[in-house]
Amino acid sequence: MEEESAPRAKSAKKEEKIKEEILDESFKKAEVSRGLRPPKSKPPIKKSHEKFFPKLGILLIIIAIIGLLFIFTVPWAYVKYDTGDGTIETLFYKDFKDGGSEYQQIVDLFKSPNSSYIGVSIDDFTDVPVSASYGFILLIVLGVALTIFGILDKIYDFSIEIFTIIHFIFGMVTIIPGTFIVLSVIKVLGSHFLLYYNMPLIPNPNIVLVFPGVFIVIILGFMIIKLAFTVMRMDFKELEKTTETEISEQPFSYDPYGGKL
Repeated sequence: MEEESAPRAKSAKKEEKIKEEILDESFKKAEVSRGLRPPKSKPPIKKSHEKFFPKLGILLIIIAIIGLLFIFTVPWAYVKYDTGDGTIETLFYKDFKDGGSEYQQIVDLFKSPNSSYIGVSIDDFTDVPVSASYGFILLIVLGVALTIFGILDKIYDFSIEIFTIIHFIFGMVTIIPGTFIVLSVIKVLGSHFLLYYNMPLIPNPNIVLVFPGVFIVIILGFMIIKLAFTVMRMDFKELEKTTETEISEQPFSYDPYGGKL
């Protein structure tokens, strides 16, 4: 009999303990609902945004260096011209450096009055590359500044909000040199249309004119603008997610009579 009563007593104690735990949990919930006990804190929600080293700074430096290399190494003009006595063609680089005096007839095309028909002059082949260079140099400065900010973030561990806002501002500022680069060469790009419009006014109008350097620089400029808008859009979405997460984590408060405040 004693052997049978021992398991029963043990089982009864276990059931009694379970009942006490249930009653205690119900009592706590009732206190929380009446505002007598603060709600149990929830485990922190993992944020969708994790800080990363700002790669935008490195990309800006790389694109700017490539742009400067193109400015100084890529031909800025390819000209094929029928002089009436024959056809000559050549490449001109920055500062309108040519291969020799045999291309003087082509050089004369970019002097007055012909330069007004074409839309660009010899001076433009000096001024335009210099202006575009300033834009790329400014990109290097922004890239270095953003990289330094990334290093400081590793040291001081800025909050996600501050990090994202500053990253967004850098993306917005990047649009300025990108737009400046595009506008600095757009004049030369537009000369293609002006040339063919004024072709009848040019002596011996059989001329082919292409600006390889301009096409490359303007493509890089649009790439920079596109990159900046992409970064800004990503940062804006992350700011929205962070704000929504903070709002969802705020606990509801209750008055002593059970009403939500």
